[in-house]
Parts: sequence; C-alpha cells; structure tokens
Amino acid sequence: MKVIGLTGTLCSGKGSVKEIISRKFDCYSISLSSVIKAEMEKKKGELSRKVLQDRGNELRKNYGPDILARLATDYMQKDKEILIVDGIRNPAEVEYLRKKFGKNFFLIAVDAPREIRFERMVKRNRKDDPKTWEEFLETDERDLGKGEPEYGQQVKKCMEKADFLIINDKDLKDLEQKVEEIMLKIKK
Repeated sequence: MKVIGLTGTLCSGKGSVKEIISRKFDCYSISLSSVIKAEMEKKKGELSRKVLQDRGNELRKNYGPDILARLATDYMQKDKEILIVDGIRNPAEVEYLRKKFGKNFFLIAVDAPREIRFERMVKRNRKDDPKTWEEFLETDERDLGKGEPEYGQQVKKCMEKADFLIINDKDLKDLEQKVEEIMLKIKK
C-alpha cells in the first residue's frame, strides 16, 4: 500500500490529480477539509473557505498541528492499493504521515502560475471563491502561510517538503502525463 499526500496552491489542479490517480488505481481518498466539514456540520455552521480555514487553525491550535492528518488516517480503508490524503496545508501533517507510513508515503505538490489559477477559480465560480484579483491574492497569501501562525495554513512550507512537484500550466493531457510519470516512480 502506498500513501500519497496532495498539497498545493488554490486552483492548481489538486482535484484533477486525485481524479487521475483514482481512475488508474484501486484508491481510497480522504480530504483533510472533509474532517473539518464533518465537524462543522455537527454544529450546523457555515462552510465558507474562510470559516473552514479558521476552524482548521482552531483544531490545530487546540489539538496539535497534525490533528487533521491523525483524524483522517483513522477513517482510511487500509485494503486499497493507494490511499490519497488530499488538502495537506500544514507541515506537521506531512511529518505525521511520513512518520506513520515511512517509505510508503509520497507528497505531491501541485502549482500553477497565479494568473492561470485565478482564471480557473473564476471559471469554476464557487459561491465562496474570491471574485476579484485582489480578493484572490489575499486568500492565496493566507493559504500559502502569510500572516498565519505556525499551526495555521502553511501550504508553501508543505510544498517545500514535497517529493514531487507538478507545474500544471497546460491542458489535462499534459497533467495526466505528468501524473503517470510520477506514479511509475512511486510504484517502483
């Protein structure tokens, strides 16, 4: 069993990477944000990006910066060929997964130029997505770790710990090729 962690910038294509891997392998995937969403649904809270970020920070502050990874791995189906942990946003989550799964854990970071990511965000048009370039930059900076506490959103630091980096600046065919090349290395 291999465990693949996914981290990366907003609208870089992490979801597409997860879909590509899931189509080609017997996978179970869990998103760390789904752990927060489950917690929020119990309280009937609002599920905007900012609220989820704040709640994730609160959980990491109160229970340790690796809490989301610890909770997520409790729910994983261990009988699959590949486990995907999506939405890693704090380096402590990376370290926990590396310690738990050892040489079977691989972190893939996904990135793309900001202009492309903003264009993708505008196209997908989710209710809580930033609508202007300025709002996007503010949200992106927070996600990367600017102004965040050590237990907060630290995507940039997570990406620095990645075993593989995908620059997703072309089309889906190009992305599939990059993912396939990485999966060949992981499967060896």
